[in-house]
Amino acid sequence: MCNHLRMEPDADPEARIRDLERPLAERARASELGTQPYPTSAGVPVPPPAPYPQSFGESPYYAPPQRVVHKRSASTALWLVPVVVGVVVVATAIVAVAFFVTSAPEVSAPRPGIAGGGGSIDAPEVPAAPVAPGLGVDPGERLVTVGPGASVSLGGVESERTVRCDGGTVSVSGVRNVVDVQGPCAGIVVSGVDNIVTVETAETITASGLDNQITYRTGAPEVSRSGSRNIVEQRPVGGTP
Repeated sequence: MCNHLRMEPDADPEARIRDLERPLAERARASELGTQPYPTSAGVPVPPPAPYPQSFGESPYYAPPQRVVHKRSASTALWLVPVVVGVVVVATAIVAVAFFVTSAPEVSAPRPGIAGGGGSIDAPEVPAAPVAPGLGVDPGERLVTVGPGASVSLGGVESERTVRCDGGTVSVSGVRNVVDVQGPCAGIVVSGVDNIVTVETAETITASGLDNQITYRTGAPEVSRSGSRNIVEQRPVGGTP
């Protein structure tokens, strides 16, 4: 140190001071920049930098980088949930429909209803004429008698009969029969097809069936007509209707 401070007799003091201040200025500048080297002494080597500290549990040998596993994002799971729910709902609906179709009882088709909310339309039926309970007549018997309150039923095909009536009821049925009723009757009932009945007088006349013709001579009977093309008319004795 004394050697450095010793001044030669002919040296410039200011130059010597600048030489001494130059290392100090350089050291201060290096400290500000963070690049100050280790202080050295003559004959003392600079120590090498400390090695990077080894973490606990790490191998001192080099190992290749491990493979990075990317986890499935939450958005993928979110759109999978409604898809699974939809599949379950569709499968349940198919099973329910198949069960009801196989187990449902057969139902007959309803009849067409009337426009405006009415009930079903039934096919028109030809009402049968009321037949008073009476005695059957032998087909070969041509003359039949019926008293007050009694009744008689005549039938067959293409037969001709005469009935003596005294307050009873006469019923005629069958096909193409010709009946002549004499005397007053309580009621005349004609059904069947194409029968011809002539009545003296009666309180009631009921006609049904098809193409039957009933003629009464006197009185004003109560007439009830049904079926198709049945004729009930008055024809006086010896006159025209």
